Amino acid sequence: MADLSQYQDFNNIGSWPLPGKIVFIALAMFVVLGLGYYFDTSEQLSELESKARKQEQLLQDYKREYEKAVNLEAYREQMAEMKETFKGLLEQLPKNTEIPGLLDEISYAASGAGVELLSHKYLNESKKQFYIEKPIQIVATGTYHQIADFVSRVSKLPRIVTLHGFTITGVKGSRNTSQTAGDNELLSFSVLAKTYRYESEEG
Repeated sequence: MADLSQYQDFNNIGSWPLPGKIVFIALAMFVVLGLGYYFDTSEQLSELESKARKQEQLLQDYKREYEKAVNLEAYREQMAEMKETFKGLLEQLPKNTEIPGLLDEISYAASGAGVELLSHKYLNESKKQFYIEKPIQIVATGTYHQIADFVSRVSKLPRIVTLHGFTITGVKGSRNTSQTAGDNELLSFSVLAKTYRYESEEG
């Protein structure tokens, strides 16, 4: 059995037997390596993981930018088409000087459909985010088919005109060409016609 008492003098390690020196040196190396890993290597590994995550994020960003660059020409073509479409819509919005002419077109639509205009008047304009809304109150009489024809003619005008808030009532004392009230019954109707113009034209 080995005499362990000879390994108790740590102040005179050089006098230890060779096996004891080897074991002590090995333990010392493990301690030094462990401390080095704890104080230095672990921090480096954490930094490496952080840089790896950053690299992955940069790769994802690069892929997105690459896809945008590949489709850039297609995006430009789509933008040009959208601009042309938007320009076409703007051209359908009447200018201030064109509104009286637009009223004439509405009058022509009414007379063409056989509708009798009783009154029409401007209402206050309403400013929206990108355009100015110009409402026109219309009161007229006509049969069911004449009213439908009038609406159809207005929808085909070259400028944008929308109709809102239809109110239709029978005309008191009117005589029908048929024995019962029906398609030929004279009706009174009011409707709010709205036209629009682009906001930048103000001023």
